[in-house]
Amino acid sequence: MITRRNYLTITIVMFIVFFLFQFSNVALESWNHYEENSYITDISEIPQNSDSFHAEDTGAEDFAGDVRETVVYIGKEGDLRKTVSLWASYTKRRLKTYLSPEEYEDSKEGKDQSLPAVIMVDSSDIDWGGEENCALLEKYVETGINLVFCNLPEVSVIEDSPRLKNLLGIETVRAGEMPMGEVYLHQGFLLGGEAFYTAEEKEEGIEYTFPWYVVSPESEIYMNGIPKKQDLGTEPVEERELPAVIWKKDAGSAAVFAVNGSCMEDVAGLGILSAISAKMNPYEIYPVVNAQNMIYANYPGLADENEEFLEEHYSQSLEGLFQNVMWPDLVAVRRDNGLSLTCMLAPQFDYEDEHEPNGDQFQRYMKLLNEQRAETGLSGARISETPIEKKLAKDHEFMQRELPTYQFTSFYADGLIEEEVMDALREKLLGSVRTVVESPDDDKEVIGYLSEYVTRQSVIIDGFEETGRYDFRIRCLETALGYNSVMVDMKDIVYPEREERDWTFVSNTLWQNLRDHPVRRYGFDSTTVSECDIRIRRFLALDYKESREFNTIRLECNDTKGPVWFVLRTGHEMIESMEGGSWQELEEDVYLIMAEQGNVVITLKSVY
Repeated sequence: MITRRNYLTITIVMFIVFFLFQFSNVALESWNHYEENSYITDISEIPQNSDSFHAEDTGAEDFAGDVRETVVYIGKEGDLRKTVSLWASYTKRRLKTYLSPEEYEDSKEGKDQSLPAVIMVDSSDIDWGGEENCALLEKYVETGINLVFCNLPEVSVIEDSPRLKNLLGIETVRAGEMPMGEVYLHQGFLLGGEAFYTAEEKEEGIEYTFPWYVVSPESEIYMNGIPKKQDLGTEPVEERELPAVIWKKDAGSAAVFAVNGSCMEDVAGLGILSAISAKMNPYEIYPVVNAQNMIYANYPGLADENEEFLEEHYSQSLEGLFQNVMWPDLVAVRRDNGLSLTCMLAPQFDYEDEHEPNGDQFQRYMKLLNEQRAETGLSGARISETPIEKKLAKDHEFMQRELPTYQFTSFYADGLIEEEVMDALREKLLGSVRTVVESPDDDKEVIGYLSEYVTRQSVIIDGFEETGRYDFRIRCLETALGYNSVMVDMKDIVYPEREERDWTFVSNTLWQNLRDHPVRRYGFDSTTVSECDIRIRRFLALDYKESREFNTIRLECNDTKGPVWFVLRTGHEMIESMEGGSWQELEEDVYLIMAEQGNVVITLKSVY
């Protein structure tokens, strides 16, 4: 039997629990300032395009007055030159370009006593008809200049030139063209360790048919092909005789690097050049962005569209599918993988039908997203022929009605060409946008500026696809920039163009991708799109110099209005201490450096 005292006690406890529950909800509501974008920043307080470093624009001296390390490129305009130019700009090197070895030889730089750090060659643009060009390249190597063959001459040219074969370190030409069953990436070249890529999976950025060159025993191979068993014949093939893809031949005080194929013309070339540069020197330190993005484009959607299709496939309306099915999955992915979240809002998809965006749903999502510390940007998506200006005008009306104080800092271009993007950015609704997310396009920079005030950042991985297909490209961009961007486009769920664009399939694929190839597997930070924008600006504006004396590396950086990051690759050395910043180990002999001050001192010690 309950006494009056116990009854009173229970009542008081229940009242307190009820009060705390109610108070927590009220407090959560009052503290959730979803109507404000926390990523809004005064543009004058962050770097702009005019602050950026450009390899081909810079003079002979760096910001500290020292002579800048120079890269010479020999070849015509094209994808390869673009890759080299981007890499030089990203790594803050001076770039000089020439059409031929003779042109470089006759130039002021060619006659200068100060030597470039490396000469990079587009072999397809060099006349190999005589011995003159080969002799010039030999001379440069003999004087201590590293040489990189970004691609190789025709097989017949190499076969007919013992001098060229010797320069490249090629011992034998086993076949002019050979299909491979696998390509093997060796440990310690790109970040992420060793990897095997099979021809059946058609890994992005890798060729599986190329000439079979056997390189000299003293050469160091970083990637090689493995022919199919049926093509090997009965004779056993030693490991060193396997077809070489990327290798180095030591030549005294310098080295010759060679890339067999056209993978340098892709964005993967940025990572290959960074890895090659690390193999030229006892240690290598270079800047990175240190940003990994997880983006859900066209989510949330706020208009109940395509009802018949969604009811048939999911027994749900768009509202029910996005709220009851997708949202719990998105939160679980974020929680289990420690990811920052960016959602690119789609008020409508079809601007020509009768469906209008739901204001109550919008308010609810804004609260939920803010509770998850997610960023909400705006998508440029539309499935109808509605001009982008009309779409943005309607979106502006909706925002003014529902959340007039909110300002977007990020915009998803959703297939818009650059001219359309620039027109869109002039619309009032996008007046505060600082960065534009673009779909993958090899003709554009991975990261860069669209205008003086607006950056671009490219998506690297389509979340619908198995990331194993993009593993090599990811490794390359992580190595070069410490950058990755994964996007899942929800428009393809609502209006699928292919049958496999099903949320059950997508969510399973996404979970698999993040488990096997997680965004953060390399140790770089997870960011929202606007957080990434700030880091891109600092990265592009960064100028620095570094020097080493005994076991001490000194970094001197210009003012980027915040911390910047570097990757340090050492040869069997580890960091003992650091002043002016902090560090973390990414993998063996590889460290992520955060420079918090203008002057950084890193002390190393041998692991032996």
